Amino acid sequence: MKRVNAILATVAICTLFAANTASAEANLALRGIGLKAGVVNPDNVNSTLGAGLIFDLGTLHPHVALQSYAGYWSQTEEAYGVKAGVHDFSFGAKANYMFAVSNPSIQPYAGAGLGLHLLNSHAETAPVYYGGTLLFPGTSIDDSSVKLGLDLGGGLRIDQGGQFAFLADAWFSIVSDVSQFSLMAGVVYMFGR
Repeated sequence: MKRVNAILATVAICTLFAANTASAEANLALRGIGLKAGVVNPDNVNSTLGAGLIFDLGTLHPHVALQSYAGYWSQTEEAYGVKAGVHDFSFGAKANYMFAVSNPSIQPYAGAGLGLHLLNSHAETAPVYYGGTLLFPGTSIDDSSVKLGLDLGGGLRIDQGGQFAFLADAWFSIVSDVSQFSLMAGVVYMFGR
């Protein structure tokens, strides 16, 4: 129920921004592509490194920028002959509200978005032998699922007007069973400058 309320709130906010778009100039186009990397801290899993792609899709409104992304992280642990791991490939879109500041080359933002998470978890145990006799055969379990996630966060964009823009942000993705917090930095190559 909480997830439904959060999704409805996000849709309502996006609708309000879209209503204001009629009076403002939209500038939608693929304006840049970039890479990001950082630390991901998923629920019930140790922190790990994550990486991804960023697609700058322009603006809906002078203060609302659109961004699409694809990301990946993986974590595997081994103890007492049992190896278990999980990995997540995600992709989605975010709308970022760019706050008006006195220095437009350094711009803070807050945003929300939706993403699809292709989760895969796996575990395997080694066979157990005693005196050359097999006591327990090795087993392997693999499970995949696709889950919808709500992204909430913000960050800082540094754009000096050159060929590259730099990003540093923090996002919390609410995903059933594997919600995750990520702290990332990245660089975007801007087209047509």
